[in-house]
Amino acid sequence: MAVNYKAPVKDILFAFDVLNSYEKLNNIDRFKDFNLDIAVPAIEECSKFAEEVLAPINAVGDKHGAKYNNGVVNMPPGFIEAYEKFKNAGWASISLPSEIGGGGMPYLLSGGALEILCTANMAFILGPGLSIGAISGINEHASQEQKDKYLPNLVSGDWTGTMNLSEPQSGSDLNYLTTKAEPQEDGTYKITGTKIWIGSGEHDLSDNIIHLVLARVPGSPEGTKGISMFIVPKYIVNDDSSLGERNNVNCISIEEKLGIHGSPTCVMEYDGAIGYLVGEENRGLNYMFTTINEARIRVGGHGLACTTGALQGAAQYARDRVQGRPVGMSKEEAKNSTIIDHADVRRMLMTIKAYSDAMRYMMYDNQMMLDFLYFGNEDQKNYGEARCGLLTPISKSWISDLSVELTSMALQVYGGMGYVEETGVAQYLRDARIAPIYAGTNGIQALDLTLKKIHIDDGNVVNNLFDEMTTVCDELKNSDVLTNLYKPFQIQINNLKETTEKIRNFFINGDQKSISGFASPYTKMFGQVLGGYYMAKASIVAKHKFQETDEEFYKDKITLSKFYIEQLLPLAETNMPPIDCDVEDLFLIGSKDF
Repeated sequence: MAVNYKAPVKDILFAFDVLNSYEKLNNIDRFKDFNLDIAVPAIEECSKFAEEVLAPINAVGDKHGAKYNNGVVNMPPGFIEAYEKFKNAGWASISLPSEIGGGGMPYLLSGGALEILCTANMAFILGPGLSIGAISGINEHASQEQKDKYLPNLVSGDWTGTMNLSEPQSGSDLNYLTTKAEPQEDGTYKITGTKIWIGSGEHDLSDNIIHLVLARVPGSPEGTKGISMFIVPKYIVNDDSSLGERNNVNCISIEEKLGIHGSPTCVMEYDGAIGYLVGEENRGLNYMFTTINEARIRVGGHGLACTTGALQGAAQYARDRVQGRPVGMSKEEAKNSTIIDHADVRRMLMTIKAYSDAMRYMMYDNQMMLDFLYFGNEDQKNYGEARCGLLTPISKSWISDLSVELTSMALQVYGGMGYVEETGVAQYLRDARIAPIYAGTNGIQALDLTLKKIHIDDGNVVNNLFDEMTTVCDELKNSDVLTNLYKPFQIQINNLKETTEKIRNFFINGDQKSISGFASPYTKMFGQVLGGYYMAKASIVAKHKFQETDEEFYKDKITLSKFYIEQLLPLAETNMPPIDCDVEDLFLIGSKDF
């Protein structure tokens, strides 16, 4: 009865078309030959690997979990064998630059691969995802000597990497970080402190683990301006890249969690461990943001993946489960009916599927902006940086919040069986719940959007996005097939523009406290409208495809876009009332009275 995962290959490739990705990426020199002939076999091969290797051990990982024993972490049955196949197939480095041994494919393509691999087994893929972040951090900011020493084995997957930020007293707010880095005569540093919430901080998948650790050098400025970043390997790496002695870094426990049981979340103790400074002292947080921003985009992918898996399971169950007679159906007709013929079940499935499409377009677009940021010319880099900056807090928070709602809705389709672990859908709900929390809580993403990102370039970046929305809206208006979608979309665009202008006025007047009171509702509103933008684009592309091919698939995409714009997009308005309320209303009840 468990979910029989099949990668949504056609949906993924259609998303590339919706974003006009081939034409856009062809404008970047290194991707000038990227086309359907490259994308299709890559996505199909990734799908085969996910379905045959990762999906079968997903429930195994959830049931057995990672096990801690006296400093050693053993991964669930089948994970070691799967990881060997994973790294040998090159999935660990598909979109890393070819200059450092990666596959050289666009980040857009890795977005599709991420959805597929993560849906098949989210707990498994979290570790390699963190390695990608560590690789990016080293590649962007480390010395050439450090790159030569660490990158080859990290890129190959023989070694894995982590990010070490949080401490018991310093989670999201790194101002209170206390881990020390004492400089030594040989140019190294001795790292001392405790780090918590360290994903894959210890395991038995790779020969070495390369930790990127934030710490303070003596005499550094207070707060985040005094943080440096260090490479701290589990095993010291010799000049010839062979492994030397064990470093003084140890996992002292792993967390018992609601979900992602197959992914060890570690408490790490650094006891005078040898560390190597990356870049300059006191610039560590700036360096770490390279990895953090990529991680936030991937978290949106995690939410999408859980939603996709839960939808597949719910749809499979709804097609098979006989229960009750649908309203309006005769007894004779009902003999061959299942619960997918019930209107309420249909509504739930339509809601999940429509949102899944919108989430996919948004996440892939965000991924593609990394291609412009990392590989474009100067103008393209500037565009990618600004657009990625705007999209990231929206896609991370909106998609991850929705994933919790939608996986819960998928469980509801099952009825009582959804609450039983053997169906597998409950795992998707439990796994999804971490996404709104890690890589910066969604409340932090909302503050990032409202206090920083919508003000980039005096608001021109967000205004350009609004202009694009309006252009697509006009295309709907002038389409004989889609013209009815124009008005509901236009209403929400105008609402979002007006609300954004209100926030700007608060910001100009220095009233950041008021903004903090409605930052989260505004972010949800922005996500909902942005989702409508992508669904509108999808409807236009699908219309042309349907006229060319007469394939039912494209007709369904038009239907889903229509459902979203007419029935889901108006929900954006429900986030507007807090913006007109006094933030002090939130503080009228005393803290002891909750």
